[in-house]
Amino acid sequence: MAKIRKRKIHWKPSNSYHVAGYKLYWAVGANVNYDSESADIGKRTEIILPDDVPSFPFVDGDIELGVTAVTEKGNESDMSKMSASFEFAVPDAPSELGSEDMEDFFVSHRAEAGSSASETEEGPREGWQT
Repeated sequence: MAKIRKRKIHWKPSNSYHVAGYKLYWAVGANVNYDSESADIGKRTEIILPDDVPSFPFVDGDIELGVTAVTEKGNESDMSKMSASFEFAVPDAPSELGSEDMEDFFVSHRAEAGSSASETEEGPREGWQT
């Protein structure tokens, strides 16, 4: 499973006492408005995209976001807007992962516990028996 970078979106709450929650709107590119795709997000003042909004689009590029405060009757405030760049594409995985045997690695002196001095030599040694 690939891994994508999430993005936290946050705002200051409305000062109105009768706010029942918030609504997030979005438009790919620009021109977010009340007819744009949206999701009710409850009384939270921060969300993690895309986790908290399953219908949020997995596209790359600029997305304009808008947030409104909503009353219990469904009235909405003016929309606070911002634009953010999203990147939900993941790179192709590396391929043809493999391993191969290499020449032996010999230790000519093994440091005692607590000692910092050690010497090593790489490669086969003439007449060395293991």
